[in-house]
Amino acid sequence: MMLNISRLLAITLLLLLSACAQVRYSDDFKSGTEFNDLKTYQWRSVTVDIGGTDKDFLQQLADSQLRAQGFIPTDKEPDLLLDLQAFSRVSTGGNTSIGIGIGMPVGRHGSIGLGTGKLLGQGKQEGVIVVDVTQTKSNTLIWRGTAEGIPLINFSLKAEHKLSGSFAQLLQQFPPKASTK
Repeated sequence: MMLNISRLLAITLLLLLSACAQVRYSDDFKSGTEFNDLKTYQWRSVTVDIGGTDKDFLQQLADSQLRAQGFIPTDKEPDLLLDLQAFSRVSTGGNTSIGIGIGMPVGRHGSIGLGTGKLLGQGKQEGVIVVDVTQTKSNTLIWRGTAEGIPLINFSLKAEHKLSGSFAQLLQQFPPKASTK
């Protein structure tokens, strides 16, 4: 009995880890930008193109993470202007394969075949979040963070903790660790 529970827990952990591994995070920033003195921010725009998802909900998740990192929202002369976009798209990629087939001889004839293939129609809907950070003083885009491959189910209220984790991982990249690339 204990062995079955251990196996079930191991399988559950493996499934959870594989689900998290699908989300891809990336960021880019303007080299030479000094990020240390930039602490206040204001939202310029929040665009959500995923049905049933409230833009205020996504903004609150981002605000929560930014506050945890020491950033302060303000309406008066912010250091940074933030833009958030969330949308869905059909994932790119798909499986490619090379197959070798060997036929059993029936009568006097056998067969050997070699081929390649790409599975068609295998794309699935995924969520994408893009956060742009613009320095107010120069009106220059200084950082862009992207999270791709988010399962659309994570945009439901039931999965708030999963989406919160995605925002945390995305925004922890800001500010970048080094100010030059």
